[in-house]
Amino acid sequence: MSLKENVDYIKEEISTQESFIENFFKLEKFYKKYKIAIISTVAIVLVSFGGIQISSYLEEQNKIAANEAFNICLEEPNNKTALETLKSKDENLYDIVMYINNKKENNLEYFKELSSYSKAIENNDIAKIEKAIQSQKFLLKDFAIFNKALILAQNSKYKEAKETLALIPITSDVASLVKMLNHYMLTK
Repeated sequence: MSLKENVDYIKEEISTQESFIENFFKLEKFYKKYKIAIISTVAIVLVSFGGIQISSYLEEQNKIAANEAFNICLEEPNNKTALETLKSKDENLYDIVMYINNKKENNLEYFKELSSYSKAIENNDIAKIEKAIQSQKFLLKDFAIFNKALILAQNSKYKEAKETLALIPITSDVASLVKMLNHYMLTK
């Protein structure tokens, strides 16, 4: 190595260190300029995270208390304390307990839908099954679609039944039933 190469190498090292120090001072200047905004942002993020955690914890505790009260109400239907707790913690579970104890009119939407769906299945009423399927909150939507296809297949409307089965996603719990009915209708 020559002396000139050594000098160039040292200059390059000094230049690198100089740029590092320069960037450090720029960062420090930026921090001093926006110190309040940076600290405020960090504080808001931390408080928000803490608030979300506390909120989810309280919600979880509320659900646990409601479930415990629900279980007590199922075992002891006349337990006033559990009924009051259930009424304050979860109105839907309270309505279910009251329905089970025949003390309240069937006003839960899903009970009405299930009752209507059950009657439609008994009567093979495709129009009422279709109405249940159209409801966004219906719990047994895929099963209702399957039952509609089954009724159509029983009435020898195989093309409509196949089209109806195509509405059920592959990931559905009813998928195995769909495969069996499709297999049955292969030659139809």
